[in-house]
Parts: sequence; C-alpha cells; structure tokens
Amino acid sequence: MGMLALVACETAVFPGPIIVSGVKQFIDSAPLDPSMQEKVEAALSTIKETPDDIAAIEVLLSVDPRVVGAVETNQIFLGGDSLRGKAVDWSQSLQPVEALVACLDKGSDAAVHWALRQISWKWSNGGYDEKNLARLMPGIERTLVKAAPATRAQAAHTLTRCLPFERRQSFLQGLLKGQPDEVIAAAIEELAPRHEINPEIEVIVSKWLKTAEAPVLLNACCSYWWLAKGRQSEAAVKADEIAPFERLAAHADATVRSSVTRALSGETIADQPHAVAILLRLTSDKDPLVQWHAVRSLRHANTPEVNARLREIFAAAPPLDLRAVAIEVLGVFGKENLPLLVQAAKTDPEPAVRQNAVYALRMIGTPDAGAALEVAAKDADKNVQREAREQLGWYRKEHPKKP
Repeated sequence: MGMLALVACETAVFPGPIIVSGVKQFIDSAPLDPSMQEKVEAALSTIKETPDDIAAIEVLLSVDPRVVGAVETNQIFLGGDSLRGKAVDWSQSLQPVEALVACLDKGSDAAVHWALRQISWKWSNGGYDEKNLARLMPGIERTLVKAAPATRAQAAHTLTRCLPFERRQSFLQGLLKGQPDEVIAAAIEELAPRHEINPEIEVIVSKWLKTAEAPVLLNACCSYWWLAKGRQSEAAVKADEIAPFERLAAHADATVRSSVTRALSGETIADQPHAVAILLRLTSDKDPLVQWHAVRSLRHANTPEVNARLREIFAAAPPLDLRAVAIEVLGVFGKENLPLLVQAAKTDPEPAVRQNAVYALRMIGTPDAGAALEVAAKDADKNVQREAREQLGWYRKEHPKKP
C-alpha cells in the first residue's frame, strides 16, 4: 500500500494509504565540545561492560534530551557515525532490564521517564517474562507516587500495560481522583479506548474543555471524545457539547488544534453542522499538520461545502501531503468525484497524488474506475504501479466479469 512516510504515533490512525511525513529529525551535526566528547566516549565504553551504570546512562541521555520523549513513538533522530550520533542511537535503542532498573532506582527524572517509555516500547514488542517484570514493577509503582507529574503520568501509561487486563480498569478508575492533572489525563487516555461513556470522566472532560489551557489536559479530552463520544449514537452528542471546541480550535498550541480535528472526526460528529464548520476552518490553519488532519477528519462529512473546499485545496497546489489527502477524501465521497479522480490518477504530476487517487478509485468501484486502475497499473512510477495493481486485484475480486 502506498505511503508518503510514517505518521506519528500520537496522531489519529485513519484508513487509506496516505501517511503524513515529517517524523525523521536530524541531530545537530556539530562536534561535541572536548570535555563532553571525553564523557561520551567513556560512557559508551562503560555501558558495554556495565549496562546499569547510571552515570554513563545519564551522560548518554543528556547528549540530545529530545530522545527521552521520543522513545516509543516513531520520531527517529538521525545522525552520522559521529560520537553524538552514537549516543543518540544508544538512547533510542531497546536497552536491557538492568539499565532500566538502575534508572528507576537511581536516575534523574529524565532517566526515569526514558526508562518508563522503554518498558512500554518493549511491551509492544513481546513484553517481559515474569522474572524481569518482577524486577521492574517496584520501580514503576514507586515512580507513580514520587516522581514529577509528567513522569507520574508516563508511569500510569506504562503500568497499565504491565498489569493483567482484568486489573487495568479498576487501577485507572482509582487515578481519577486525588492525582495531579497530568496523571488524571493519562488515566482518561487509557480508559477512552473502551468506547464507553463514563460519567466520572464526563465531568472531568466537560470542565477541562471549557476552562483548561494545558495541552496535556486538552489532548486527553480530545482522545476521549474521539474514542468514546464520537463513536456513540447520534443522540449521545448534543449541539452545546460541540461549543467548547470552538475555543480550542484557536488554541496557541498546534497539538491541541490537531487534537480537535481528531475529536470531531467521528461519524456522528460529522452530522453536527457546528463541528463540520470548525473542521472546515482548520483546513486553513497556519500549521500544515493541522490542515492535513482537518482534511482527513472531514471524510464522513460529504456536504456541498466540504466537497467545494476539498476541490479548492486540491486545485490550489498547496503542500503535496495536503493535495494527496484531499484527493483521497474526495474519493471516499464517491462517484460524483470520479472524473476528478480519474484525471488525477492519469495525469497529476505528483506520484503520491496519483497513488492516493488509485486507492480511491477502487473504493468507488464502477467500470470507469476499474478502467482507470488498468491504466494506472502501467504508471511510470513504481509505487503508483504497485498500488494500482494491488487495488486492481481487489477490484476484480469484488466485481468479477459476468460470462
């Protein structure tokens, strides 16, 4: 399936081939100062023999502190074979239990946070056996009580993954009172995927949507809306509940504005004119990533106004990612956009746009769409060609020729 690049983990995952770019980040290429070079060389040497040397770990993590918050996401920090690059490579690689225990027991707040993210990452890649989990659990539980609020919030996320499934809900419910806002936000984010309306969370979310300014709190509210409220019956969403998102759509933090698009992306929310109006406005946001998510979030809102706006975006030659997602969503809207999709699949100068048009053609599934897929299967670009052949195979299975 065709892709432009890899989407960041914190963002909403949508069907279709288009993925937004921009997760690779390049580290500073300047050499470290002589004293730091000496420390990093010593730390890299020490860590090979003594993985739990906390002083060496702290040195390596300090080379580029951004890595601490990137572990377990798909942000990748790239560099050459310089000493700085080697330290960063170590920081964003899975490390042994010994190193993580040392961080939880004796590390700085940054080291503890990094270890917690390492544990979650490992849990997503097979987890730990009973012996190693027993070594880690005391440190995780201690962090949940004693660390700074942001690190305690990460401990809540990590501990949720480590607990048996049947214990998770009661653990998270217990975090909704008497905790810092960051920890409550983490509990809300973990409870939201259950797709249940929780009265206790409803009270918290309603208050934060109207009054909070901190991105961590608002992003949690939007996650809850996307995973719970936005997927309930239409009657579960009242018009006055949309109003707070008007304020958040103008928030100074782009991650909050992006989260608003996620919150308002559900099928039932798209039936709310106010929600659609907010998303339409965010398609002109100053941040390209917010624009991209706003376009994606309109995929259930097939109205004349939305169609016109997406056609305007596609014709205006904005950034490539935005044109590509616009043509895909126009394809989701169906047969009325078929001529535009056929033209894009055949003649658009950008391979990524042709690739997304190909994907959309198969969803439309008419004979004209099938004929356009056959043409695209001979496209000069290998990625478009591969996508077209895959979609053509599905099209033929779904629409076998009559004898």
